[in-house]
Amino acid sequence: MGVFCVNETVYPSVGTALVLVCNISIRDSITYPTWSGPPNFLRYNAISGQFNPNLGEKLSRINWKSNNIDLQLDSVTINDTGLYKCQVYFKERTYFYEIEVNVRGKFKYIPKLNSPSDLF
Repeated sequence: MGVFCVNETVYPSVGTALVLVCNISIRDSITYPTWSGPPNFLRYNAISGQFNPNLGEKLSRINWKSNNIDLQLDSVTINDTGLYKCQVYFKERTYFYEIEVNVRGKFKYIPKLNSPSDLF
C-alpha cells in the first residue's frame, strides 16, 4: 500500500547545485530511501545507498547529503528537468515524495533592434 506525500516544484538554474530533499519523516535508520528520476524514471540507488552505474554522466554529479536521505545534484543541466521520486518502505507501507524539477536556462541579453538592417 502506498502513501503519497505532498509534491513540490523547484526551479534551479543551469550550472547550479540542486539539493533534492526527501520530506519523508517516517523511516528506519538503516536503509537509504530509493530515488528515481530522469531520464526515463531511472532508479538512482539501491537501498544500500550505492548509486546505479547506469546513470551515465549524472553519476559524477550526484552525491548523498550528510543525512544520507537527500541528494545533491551538481552542475544542473537542462536534461535534469523532470519528476524525481523519493520512496521509503516502512512497516509494510511505501511512502513517496515527488519533486518536479524545471531547470531554467541561462539567458543572454540582446539589445532591442531598431530595424531589420541592424541585424547586418
